[in-house]
Amino acid sequence: MRKILLAVAALLPVSLATGISVSASNSAAQIVNCTATTPWCFSPNPIRITVGSTVTWTNTTAPTHTATSNTGAWDTGSIASGQTSAAITFKTPGTFAYHCSFHSGMTGTVIVSAASASPAATSPPARSLAPSGGGPVLPIGVVLVLLGLSLLVTRRYARRRVSGSSTRTRT
Repeated sequence: MRKILLAVAALLPVSLATGISVSASNSAAQIVNCTATTPWCFSPNPIRITVGSTVTWTNTTAPTHTATSNTGAWDTGSIASGQTSAAITFKTPGTFAYHCSFHSGMTGTVIVSAASASPAATSPPARSLAPSGGGPVLPIGVVLVLLGLSLLVTRRYARRRVSGSSTRTRT
């Protein structure tokens, strides 16, 4: 039993480290009809992701749009009605402003934070946006506390067995 617990204790940090290194994800944005001063807008705005994540834009309006970096670092090209852009990968942290090259009033921002052990907060999905996948992630601290408690309980159980067998041999 002790060997099994030691094996679990040795493999658990490796499995947790694997989960941490794959923290980047995909984020989907939409181009939607708005009631503001411009008839169209990017949603969500801002888009919040971690380093290494990708973003795609889906055009849910009639006219063609783009998502073009204000610095010229990236450009989705034309996104026709009902189409989704190619994925843009963000490899460095920072705030990246973008716009539609056809409609100057359409602007947005991508906020890229450094990769972390826990998932970054994301904006809620826009209207009828498909979920980006993935399930809940158990925080590392909780896993380590549970592992420590299980080792403590196992050790107490083992001591009781040892002390119980030594009292039986005395009688």
